[in-house]
Amino acid sequence: MEVFSRSVLCLLCIFSQSNANTAPEIDVGVYSVCEDTPEGTIAFTIAASDAENDPLTFTLTGVNAGYFKVDTNTGVVKVERQLDSESNAAMLLGVDVSDGSSISRTRQITVILLDANDNKPIFQEASYDFEFAENTPVGSSLFRVNALDADSSAAGAVRYSIDEVSPSSGFGLFSIADTTGVVKLTGSLNYTELSTFYRLKINASDGGGKCHFEHTTYFSSVAFSLITVVDIPDLDPSFLGVPYVGRVEENSRVGQSVFKVTAVDQDTGVNNKIIFSIEDSTADGLFAISDDGVISVSSAIDREEFGDSDTVTLTVKAKESKENIHGVFASVTTDVLINIIDVNDSPPEFYKCGFSCVKESHYTEDISENSLGSVSINMTVRDLDKISKTKLTLGGADKDVFAVEPQFTTLDSIVQLVVRQPQKLDFEKTQQMVVEVIATDQDDTSFQSTATVTINIKDINDNSPTFPKVTYRLSVTEHSDVGTELARIVAEDPDTMDQDNITYSLLPESIRLYFDVDKYEGIVYVKNKTLLDREIRSLYSATLEARDTEGKPGTTVLEITLTDINDQPPVINRDSYLEFVKEGGQLKLKIEATDSDDPDTENSQIVYGIKESSYSYNFTIDPNTGVLRNSGELDREALDQELEGRIELNVTATDKGTPPLSASVTVIINVEDVNDNSPQFEAPSYEFSVKEGEKGAFVGSVTAEDLDQTTDFNRISFSIIDGSFGSFIMRTFTMERGYRGNITVDPDIELDYESERKQFRLRVEAVDLEQKAAEVMVVVNVVDVNDERPEFKVTKPVSVKENTTISGVVGRFSAHDKDTSHHLVYELESMECRCNSSLTPCSYFILLPTGEVTLNHELKVDYEQCDQVLIDAQVIDELTEKGENNSATKGDR
Repeated sequence: MEVFSRSVLCLLCIFSQSNANTAPEIDVGVYSVCEDTPEGTIAFTIAASDAENDPLTFTLTGVNAGYFKVDTNTGVVKVERQLDSESNAAMLLGVDVSDGSSISRTRQITVILLDANDNKPIFQEASYDFEFAENTPVGSSLFRVNALDADSSAAGAVRYSIDEVSPSSGFGLFSIADTTGVVKLTGSLNYTELSTFYRLKINASDGGGKCHFEHTTYFSSVAFSLITVVDIPDLDPSFLGVPYVGRVEENSRVGQSVFKVTAVDQDTGVNNKIIFSIEDSTADGLFAISDDGVISVSSAIDREEFGDSDTVTLTVKAKESKENIHGVFASVTTDVLINIIDVNDSPPEFYKCGFSCVKESHYTEDISENSLGSVSINMTVRDLDKISKTKLTLGGADKDVFAVEPQFTTLDSIVQLVVRQPQKLDFEKTQQMVVEVIATDQDDTSFQSTATVTINIKDINDNSPTFPKVTYRLSVTEHSDVGTELARIVAEDPDTMDQDNITYSLLPESIRLYFDVDKYEGIVYVKNKTLLDREIRSLYSATLEARDTEGKPGTTVLEITLTDINDQPPVINRDSYLEFVKEGGQLKLKIEATDSDDPDTENSQIVYGIKESSYSYNFTIDPNTGVLRNSGELDREALDQELEGRIELNVTATDKGTPPLSASVTVIINVEDVNDNSPQFEAPSYEFSVKEGEKGAFVGSVTAEDLDQTTDFNRISFSIIDGSFGSFIMRTFTMERGYRGNITVDPDIELDYESERKQFRLRVEAVDLEQKAAEVMVVVNVVDVNDERPEFKVTKPVSVKENTTISGVVGRFSAHDKDTSHHLVYELESMECRCNSSLTPCSYFILLPTGEVTLNHELKVDYEQCDQVLIDAQVIDELTEKGENNSATKGDR
């Protein structure tokens, strides 16, 4: 008996061919497909059956066959061309199904295309442009827009909205019915130059829909409407450039133009002609106006007739030449102020004023002998011209005794005489003096007036107390006790009634907070100890006044100097100092302090120092200049990292007074990091292992640290610069201290232990932001994974004698596995015997798990019954970790 190989499938085919055959059936005639099904996507599967379960072959026919493509073996139909339910909602498609024999089944099926939202609404007009009068009633329907959507159901339902109105002032003026598209007016159409038209952006959107895809699709379209506002005559005219102020000189010629007013019709779309007229005036008959708005002089103008007012107010009307919508001539009025400009045409004159002022040329006044100051004579000089320049001078025999005030004036002024030589006002020598006051117009000296002043001299007590010195210079120590005497100063008065009757006081009143004087003795003394602070004020000036029995004063000046004591500590000019210096650099910072004590004493001389602290030994300060410097190199990495480069010093400033006083200030020095360190790997080398065949597998981590203290300089990034062969990638991660570089297998790469590369030597680089770098060697070992399928070796046929009873192995299946670790087990798939020229299942032999074939001693091998046995076997690797664990092909014997 011979054992030979063949496949089970071929055996089934032989059995099929030996039976009678019937035509296959097409079971379903109607299919539904979404019109938005993408090309290449399964649309449906043709449901067909065959009584003999023969393999079926499918073919599409007909005019619509080009829209689809069928898998001839499975009947799965895919979309070949874009479908459109709007052009063909039900498609007829011919289907031919064959079971491989000469008999086939042909049937026409119906493919119903389900609507998807794939059409957007289309406006029936390109634009909607209309004109409407500005007085169109609010609520009026203006026009209707219409858009059509070819889709069905909710996807074809169109809704309208106004998305945008320009200019923006038109927002809220219009509304649209969301279902009918009727546009209504919801506000007033006021015509202005900036609002002559409105541009509406109208949106038409469908209700959305979905079919093949899960998400709902929406479409919309826009159309624009230009609404032009038509102006109507409904507004009054308006003056431009108000308020109006003009000017004209007095005595101007009749007919001279003064000013022009301008008005416009606010209905700019109508623009009626404007006619002007003067309706009222504060000075009748002076001015006229032409139809085009030019105001001119109509009669002689004398500014002096207006008194204090030199402005004429005109009420000017602007009237439209045509009636408005109300049947009247629209008009508006405004005031025009015309300033009358003065011309020098009047001389200065003298007046005596009481309840009213009258012209006067003779004045009389009494004055005490030896009088000082001004002499009031109730004289006023006035020039009726608006702009005047009057010069006042004196004449007569006694003119040198007096001066006149003011000497120059441009306004109505009260004139006074000022005594220049009081010693000549001596009653015992003369009892009367006469002077002339002369007023001259400086612009025209021909305009001049003169007034005579008679002065009667009266006898008085004319002596006042006097001090021996004009100035007394006194000194006292600051903060002296109350009552401390500075000096005794007395005055003299030759008048007999004033002997020993002089009283003293200090002026001004404010000085008496600090010092005072004995009213009768003239002793100057300290009044307030606390307020006498030399650093606040070192010099006081006071007036010591003496008065006689009639209160006539005499004065002298006191200059009081406070001498210093050490009561002021140094004051450092800043509350704190903040300085930045790069590590390795040189610090030079000047600390400045002042002392308010006397600069000429040791009380104000300052010595600088540094209080001892953690880092004070790194710095020195010049005791005299206050210049602070570092005494050694500044290394930020030598500082406590938590300080972030911040060093805090306390600098003192101490004066040399007794006792010495001091102040201190905080100096903060920020040592700025520089990139003076390179990255350093934690280990000199690394070695990792990774299993083959795992895409993106984690290999291992390297760590490195840059001792620079700021992220600008200690941030590290890792990269593989050599040895990867495209098999690994590296990512950088931040750690609490330093950085970690994770090495992983490239997600697109599978390592293969069975290939030539079972070990990789990676050169990994760590660089900071300024490209300072370090390298380390990383060894990656690839670990074998049982991922290879076992394979059968070629097995030759074997022969067994009939009726044999051997108990040993009669044949053997042999397979091999490329994996280093495997355990192969053989399993019987089928066993068939060729008996009487046909194959039938049998069990003459036994297949052991080891692949060995032995006789089944329960049965007898008889050549006359069966002459061949076909054994199909499968081999399985029980240690498979990944992939299929059986052989790709079956073993046969």
